Amino acid sequence: MKRLTANFKVVAFAALSAWALMAMAPAAMAEDDDRPIKVPRGGGKITFTQYCTTCHMPDGRGGQNEGGYGADLRKTPLDVDMVVHTIANGRAGRGMPAFKGLIDEENIRLVAEFIKTDAPNGLKLK
Repeated sequence: MKRLTANFKVVAFAALSAWALMAMAPAAMAEDDDRPIKVPRGGGKITFTQYCTTCHMPDGRGGQNEGGYGADLRKTPLDVDMVVHTIANGRAGRGMPAFKGLIDEENIRLVAEFIKTDAPNGLKLK
């Protein structure tokens, strides 16, 4: 009986954790819906974690990785407006995808501000 109770607690905890993560995730859209995904606010940190760490690494150092070759955001010479433009429109010749239409404009600005504020010292995502 104790083992059954322990297993139930584990399953219940896993289910609640999955539900909490889904509640934080962007809203799903129908394929014919062209509205941008609304990503939860978090000073740009959450959006950065969801969309940018594959190429730019969690600390912003970039380099060769599974997403390709990401620029080192700790050393970017771009100002916030230029970072916003780059995130929104991408850099096709350098492998940077455009996120306009995937991430709403407000969150793109929050990510850019997060990068410019936190990247020079190494991004701290914890």
